[in-house]
Amino acid sequence: MIDWLINLDTQLFLFFNNALANSIFDRVMPIITNDWVLRAVFLIIVVLLLIFGKKQGRVAALLCVVAVVLADQVSSHLIKPMIARVRPCHIVPDVHLLVACSQGLSFPSSHAANSFATAALISLSYRRQIWLYLTIAAIISYSRIAVGVHYPFDVLAGALVGVLCATAVFAAYQYVGAWLDKRKA
Repeated sequence: MIDWLINLDTQLFLFFNNALANSIFDRVMPIITNDWVLRAVFLIIVVLLLIFGKKQGRVAALLCVVAVVLADQVSSHLIKPMIARVRPCHIVPDVHLLVACSQGLSFPSSHAANSFATAALISLSYRRQIWLYLTIAAIISYSRIAVGVHYPFDVLAGALVGVLCATAVFAAYQYVGAWLDKRKA
């Protein structure tokens, strides 16, 4: 069963990485997936929430930081060492590689975990444009496949980690808030 899943993941990777490769993706995806670009975007989101979001935005910004830190730690320092999956750019022939192939492990994608943690947390606070937040997270996550450094299942697992971490952080915030309200009453 595991061999079948690994083979399916590799075939999906080759489809997304090779068959869907084009000159636009070759230019755009390395920018989208760049760590510094993502950090800048995250910082801008947090600052905008702090400045324009009133109390709800300030809370969302703080929770967003907590959710991303949690998702990053869970994906990078807990799951990746347990699974120890090698990146496709090291073992799959004919990878359409658009960035340097890191020596880091592949499963799950921390980019996906962090971007979906951000999207999920903001979606829990601001539900009206949930499709926008999740679309941005999906594009960031897809970029990891397009540039040749993650398998599709790495991205799906990272997205799941991010959503679960954001949901846990938001639920903890609500629980503590309700507990504090009861103590005041």
